[in-house]
Amino acid sequence: MTTEVVESTQGLYRFSITSTIDTGVVMSRVRNPLEPISTAVWTVLTLLAALMGIVLLGGLFADDMSVLGIGQKFVCVTDTPRIDVGKQSIPAFRPAPGASFTVEAHPEYCTQAPSAGQSLLNSATQVVPFIFIVGALLLALRLIRGAAREGLYTTRTAERLRWLGWWLLAGSVLTAIATSLAEKALIASLSLDSEISAVFGLLSWDVPFMAILTGLGVLSFARIMRVGITMREDLDGTV
Repeated sequence: MTTEVVESTQGLYRFSITSTIDTGVVMSRVRNPLEPISTAVWTVLTLLAALMGIVLLGGLFADDMSVLGIGQKFVCVTDTPRIDVGKQSIPAFRPAPGASFTVEAHPEYCTQAPSAGQSLLNSATQVVPFIFIVGALLLALRLIRGAAREGLYTTRTAERLRWLGWWLLAGSVLTAIATSLAEKALIASLSLDSEISAVFGLLSWDVPFMAILTGLGVLSFARIMRVGITMREDLDGTV
């Protein structure tokens, strides 16, 4: 802080108080726009890694411990056909006047001595979805770290976003089909009366609508980013 005495034209004196500020500009730290999703992805990956570590560590001390179906000694699978249990066998359910009810059940097949093929099919129903989830998280983490390092509006960031979109779109469909095939093949191996075969899994898989819509949305954003990046590069070239 400095004080200056300036002489006026009328012979009087006035005081002028000025403050000196350093030439450096103090800027507030800008928060990373990718921080919310980055924290969420890191948290989920950390929890998955910790859970897998606990399960693997527990497998060293427990004989019946299994990881994603691997080493599981008791295998069960539920068939899709519904069986009418019958209204007379369950008297506890009483419909109101003018209403009716139906009791249905799904047959479940279990074995305490699964063969190598049955153990493999049982593990496939759990490993395949796990690989899809971990792959999506790793691609999202790769996208976040690359964007933080190189910037959001770059060609490589748009390319990473496109890879994530295709993984969500195609990966979710392939995961649903593979899981259904393994499940139906396991049912066929455990049941003599079921008409289901492994090929039936191609017709009865559950469509992952949310994952498909999310993948399409991510692909659309990736295309929009590429168009915007191209327009910016063209504008920079003309200036």
